[in-house]
Amino acid sequence: MNPFRTRLVILVSFVSLISSCTLPQRTGPSATDIHQIGLVWLKNAGSQEDRQKVVEAVHSFGADIPEVKQAVVGRTDGIGGPFSDASYDVGFILTFKDEAARQRYNEHPVHQKAATEVFLPLSKKLLFYRFVAE
Repeated sequence: MNPFRTRLVILVSFVSLISSCTLPQRTGPSATDIHQIGLVWLKNAGSQEDRQKVVEAVHSFGADIPEVKQAVVGRTDGIGGPFSDASYDVGFILTFKDEAARQRYNEHPVHQKAATEVFLPLSKKLLFYRFVAE
């Protein structure tokens, strides 16, 4: 077989193999998904240690509480303006299947421990917003 034909057969075989693979489908938000936005102002504003404790607590919600579909956490980007508040230290978004799942999360021991050992002692202000996906 000539080298060009061999390369062509290999290329066609590779393309056929790749095209037969399926990628996992991502699902968009459900009409019942509840998103909870949390903003945290630390008593020790700017404390990297305290901020890290809050970040780790939110990550534990996503890892250890089955009712949490997604947990995203981070610090402010520092860009304020007339319609933007950048005065908080940590922001996070938790996503739940529905209100019942959010209520179970509230009662979960991992959440209860984080509330009493991290959020309440380290925060001077906590603010939450919730909305349902459309």
